[in-house]
Amino acid sequence: MRLGAEPSAVSDAADGSAGEEWSTQGQHFLRWRHAVGVTPDAVLRDLDGLRALARSLVHGDAETDDLLQDTAIAAITHPPDEERPTRPWLATVLRNRWRMNRRAESRRRAREQTVAADEAEEQRDDPIDRARVLERLSTALVVLDEPFRTTVIRRYLDGESAAEIARTQGVPAGTVRWRLKTGLERLRAALDDAAPRWQRALAPMAAGKGALLVKAKTSIATLVVLVLLLGGVALFVIKGGDDGPTRGPVVAGAAPIGSAAKLPIGVPPKPNEAPAEAPVHDPLPGQGKATLEQITAPGGAVSGRVINWSTGDGVSGAELTFTGAVGAVTVRTKGDGAFELAPDAPGSFALSAASAPGFLPFAPELSHSSVHVGVAKDRAVRGITVFLFPAVDYVGKVVDGKGAPVAGARVRLLGTPQGEQAIDKLEVEWTSDRDGTFVFHAADNAVFEAVAGSARGFGRLDGDVAITKQLVITLGDAPARDATIRGKTIDATGAPIADVLVRGLPDDPPGKEPSQPRAVAFATSGPDGAFVLEGLDRGTYVLIAEAEGRAPAGAENVKGGAKGVTLTLEPGKAIGGTVVTTAGDPVPAFTLVVVKRIEASRQFVLARSIVTPTGRFEIRVPAGDYELIASASGWAPSAATEVTAGTTDAKLTVSLGATVKGVVVDAEKGEPLQYVRVMREGAGGGASAAPANAGTVTRADGTFELTGIPPGPVALSFGGGGHHPKIEGGMTAVDGGVLGPLHVALTKIIDGEKPTLELVGIGVKLAAEGDALRVDMVVPGSGAQAAGIIVGDMVVAVDGLPITKLGVDGAVGKIRGLAGTTISVSVRRGDTIVPLVVERRRLKL
Repeated sequence: MRLGAEPSAVSDAADGSAGEEWSTQGQHFLRWRHAVGVTPDAVLRDLDGLRALARSLVHGDAETDDLLQDTAIAAITHPPDEERPTRPWLATVLRNRWRMNRRAESRRRAREQTVAADEAEEQRDDPIDRARVLERLSTALVVLDEPFRTTVIRRYLDGESAAEIARTQGVPAGTVRWRLKTGLERLRAALDDAAPRWQRALAPMAAGKGALLVKAKTSIATLVVLVLLLGGVALFVIKGGDDGPTRGPVVAGAAPIGSAAKLPIGVPPKPNEAPAEAPVHDPLPGQGKATLEQITAPGGAVSGRVINWSTGDGVSGAELTFTGAVGAVTVRTKGDGAFELAPDAPGSFALSAASAPGFLPFAPELSHSSVHVGVAKDRAVRGITVFLFPAVDYVGKVVDGKGAPVAGARVRLLGTPQGEQAIDKLEVEWTSDRDGTFVFHAADNAVFEAVAGSARGFGRLDGDVAITKQLVITLGDAPARDATIRGKTIDATGAPIADVLVRGLPDDPPGKEPSQPRAVAFATSGPDGAFVLEGLDRGTYVLIAEAEGRAPAGAENVKGGAKGVTLTLEPGKAIGGTVVTTAGDPVPAFTLVVVKRIEASRQFVLARSIVTPTGRFEIRVPAGDYELIASASGWAPSAATEVTAGTTDAKLTVSLGATVKGVVVDAEKGEPLQYVRVMREGAGGGASAAPANAGTVTRADGTFELTGIPPGPVALSFGGGGHHPKIEGGMTAVDGGVLGPLHVALTKIIDGEKPTLELVGIGVKLAAEGDALRVDMVVPGSGAQAAGIIVGDMVVAVDGLPITKLGVDGAVGKIRGLAGTTISVSVRRGDTIVPLVVERRRLKL
């Protein structure tokens, strides 16, 4: 499956009927009547179910109707070229229309008047017309393809939630939502020749007294896609009648989707603009510790909050889907982002999806989530934090070699490093406007391709783009990414293994940056173990295959275009242990990062976020030596613990750590900066929903408080709010200590200016090689250049400690410090070890 591809209808339909043509309507009806035991007349009599279904088909929001009308007129009067993809073109037209209209008060009043007129018109509709439309609706429902028909009937006629349907059908809730979306699209298609008459006829019934209250929340782009039959995403949730936590596979809380979301998808809170009804928590969210609690519920519970990573505020109306042996359980957050998972019986679950309007979804490939949750009988884990990243509006621009804008260029998303939007995918294709621009949402480090005629170019959403919100793609003669890597995943006996997640990581030569950004590719093996990685160039890749209960497998130096690649996943050896506090108490929620030690290098193996009352973990890895680090919110991460594959009694201890306090201001005006992200440098790992180093954000007065700083040298990174980022070091943390208050001044980025990173260091770029760190770049004017360090030198020790012990992150931590101080560095040139004393200087990179 290509990154971001939706589940196929054929794979979801047990009988493969999803691909049948309308000529088989009679067969569809007979199968449906045999399975359900009712006729279209019975469907017509089931008024409550039809009212709920009608409301989902009719979008009564006047603003949406007005916007769709404007877009439809634009589409009809100025259609795109036949060769241009219609879906991204329509989405672009829609966004432009929305931006022009959203702040116009006169338009709002006009829409209100239109709504009143429409309602009056609807009341004058002939009841016979409504009855005829209902008959058409029931007939369209009867002949709807499977599995969509059964899913729609169970959702709207039987009143089951998406989570209940998922549990009984044995599929994730995300798949159920996709089936609902597709089924409703096909129903609209069957009724479209009567639109808008059928919409007016159904509207009074959908809003009639006694109707089931169904809230439908879609993006504006989704609505136009649904109406014009070009695909889209819709979420459907029955409103509950209780604000308290609920049990089982039902929505927790009564807030419908979007009830507290003041902005539509793609319009998160602006920097330095607090969203409405967003309380500031003290300490900031994500800094609290998870706790254990004894309860009487036999199924146990896990509770916490969903947090906006950019602002630290709770996310209302977020939907979390947990999958386990008993099926799928979906919960919904309340106004402050609080949620509770309280299944009927204890067991193991994985966070398979987390989504909310206006945020990037966390939706990794099925069965491959790195967030694992264990729910124990009579125990509750409180204080869990799940992060969602805002779907920020980025503006892309396609230009030619002379910098002139290119209109009509086709732009597509090639991939993201983690592939966390595989199920609930984002828009992945766009067409540039007359000024060469397009608006998109994507995760950090996403890679894009732009094509116009024979010209092609690539771009990456790197740190500079994340700050400026602008991406420029320059077209040239870059070759197409049309290669594939085909292979098979097998076990030690040669038997195929299905559902293996295979990653293709670009493998660039050491010290050599690629001329064009390269993307990570993802694929999942089929029942025969076969996989295909698509959209590759002809360079080399490292393949990594992962499957639950097996050790990861890999292959190096695999060229784009290769066939017959075999990846053998063996049971491997277990590494197990417990994460505890210095008092010996189990830590109920933590992220485990596993790296393999090979001399000075540390090869990342896996990161897994675990929630369990016992603090216990177990993974499987190939034979070898490893380092384990456990990070837990509110605690300092454990020291790197060296283990050998087969160790099952490892103990990782998190400590109280230090606290850093300070304030961040604008360097010129001295005004406090809100929502600046503050993080420990060098620490990372884990899924975006549960990162090992979440950091914190500044408050409205610019202050911040970051807890859980590990003992030793400290360097903090500061970034956000349209200012140049900065790294501050030269601090040493001790358990229980307080550092600061720091006063950090950030310089505002001028329009058109490239962001620069300000830091204190010796001025070298390092990469692990053997037992040393290779110098790949020396910054002009740096202390390293003054001391005589040259490209190609091999750093073997920093401050007297060997690199094999420090690794890259440890060496960088030692190098950071105060401007004007010095550090000893030992470099190897040929067979000679050269000791040097290097001055730390303030640098801009």
